[in-house]
Amino acid sequence: MAPNYQRPLFLLFFISGFCGLLYQVIWVRLAFAAFGVITPVLSVVISVFMLGLALGSYGGGEWVSFLRKKFQLSPIFFYGLTELLIGIGSFTAPWLYKQGANLLLGMGDLNSFSYLLLSAIVITIATLPWCICMGTTFPFMMAFVEENASQQDSFSFLYLANVAGALTGTLVTSFVLIELLGFH
Repeated sequence: MAPNYQRPLFLLFFISGFCGLLYQVIWVRLAFAAFGVITPVLSVVISVFMLGLALGSYGGGEWVSFLRKKFQLSPIFFYGLTELLIGIGSFTAPWLYKQGANLLLGMGDLNSFSYLLLSAIVITIATLPWCICMGTTFPFMMAFVEENASQQDSFSFLYLANVAGALTGTLVTSFVLIELLGFH
């Protein structure tokens, strides 16, 4: 890959990793606020997040090949579109949590099976589509890198950028942003 591509792509993928974990931390906190600070809520948010990443990553390679052939556009276009969808989803998930919590008000005890099951369904509906989109970003970006690569070692710098962004996103969100800005 030409060096002039590496810095912007590194920055894009750093920001993507940062935002991905920012969303996860905030979605956990908002789910606690909506459904109660209980272990099953944490488990569901984390599990749905990881499931979405896995599904998106698994399907993303096939999807980008299909999309590239069908629309004759660069994978970076689909990457950008996916990031836009994730951004939209970051605003819809909290609203869906609130609506779901309102529906569950009459369900009774936070530890009842029906309450836990329905809250898990709401959390899944609110977050899974956006987490699947997050999972597709890596195959989409890799397709772009592969399309423009002059050598095959281009993968590692993207992985480093995403992991560094994710680590930074977790720390900054947990210890700075939520403390300074709150949730609203």
